[in-house]
Amino acid sequence: MRIGLALSGGGFRATVFHLGVLARLAEERRLEDVTFLSTVSGGSVCAALVYANSGFEWPTSDHFRDEVVPRVRELLTTQDLQRGLVWRVLTSVLQSPLSLLETRADDFSALLKEDWGITASLSELPENPRWMINAACYETGRNWRFEGFRMGDYVLGYTYDTDIPLGDAVAASAAVPGLVGPLVLDTQPRSWFKYKDRLSGVKEQMDPDSHMHRKTEETTPEYSKVHLWDGGIYDNLGLEGLHNFVDGWREGVDFLIASSASGRPQSKGYRRWQVILRIIDIPMYQVLALRSRAIVERFKVHKDQGSYVHIGNTCEYVLTDARKEALRRKDLEEARRLEDAIARLCSDSKCLSDDEAVRARDMETTARRLSQEEFERLFRHGFEVADYTLYAYHGDEFKYIGYSKSRWSQS
Repeated sequence: MRIGLALSGGGFRATVFHLGVLARLAEERRLEDVTFLSTVSGGSVCAALVYANSGFEWPTSDHFRDEVVPRVRELLTTQDLQRGLVWRVLTSVLQSPLSLLETRADDFSALLKEDWGITASLSELPENPRWMINAACYETGRNWRFEGFRMGDYVLGYTYDTDIPLGDAVAASAAVPGLVGPLVLDTQPRSWFKYKDRLSGVKEQMDPDSHMHRKTEETTPEYSKVHLWDGGIYDNLGLEGLHNFVDGWREGVDFLIASSASGRPQSKGYRRWQVILRIIDIPMYQVLALRSRAIVERFKVHKDQGSYVHIGNTCEYVLTDARKEALRRKDLEEARRLEDAIARLCSDSKCLSDDEAVRARDMETTARRLSQEEFERLFRHGFEVADYTLYAYHGDEFKYIGYSKSRWSQS
């Protein structure tokens, strides 16, 4: 089974939740099945940390458990990226007061390199799994995609010159407007092109070598510089790289897991900055709703294989919803299986309580140091939601493990 992963934005809440989802896959040694990875913001930070702590290769399931997770846990519970960014800003302002008006994306990237060990360049990323880091281009209004072999968007064009710090790509993906600010990329030193052939649907998912043999024409970007913002503005689930509305999953993906750690909108006041953030929130959550409904439609109507793993979902909610779906299909045997599972599995002794799930969902979007309790809650919740969601809808392929019986509860 070839697995495609879409990891949403959501700050460190998303970073750790996704880490738990990956841990559930690692429990059955499924990380080896991952062929595509599409990430946004906190999901991009998660993937970058995974790569940085496995020699910038995709880890085996055992290495992920024994080496990656312990290192990432220590990093996120001892290092304060948010405070480090503020300190760098204050230092630069003391030297030059006008620097207060500048973007902080470069500082964000430098911290990822200096303090977190994200030292590779984009061009050094391995081909497998194919990792797409998503940002939003202010000038074109399109999804800007960073990959090991190319970067760009279909309006401005693409370049194969990807010798930039991986930290820059992650910083662009996580560049929250008003807080970090955009990554400013100079287009002039690079050669740009557009594809002559227009592909659609599953054909877009060519491997890098095939893309390199497509017919192209040189182009000069309309803009000498582009401003790359938080990818969540355009698509906070990172689904565009893996899902086509007409054809479903892109070629090379048999099973799609969309991991969403988007919390609730938090900007509800009437101060000017709160109003601005709220205006950003509204279209972001509308896009999230539309994209999530689109893939659920593929599950239900077109029978495409996959799961939508959402933070805050409890065991009883997921299994009950799956049972209702089985009854709608008149699959009485499946409905009985799920009814039995609800009685056996949905208790606080086996899963986090409903209150704890809500606390995980409602944690603020932040880049501060996490407490051990916060890390464990988010990590365990990610594992558990993936565990019972995969079991509820794909019990023939994924068994229920239970966090307390997994290797992770002892690590």
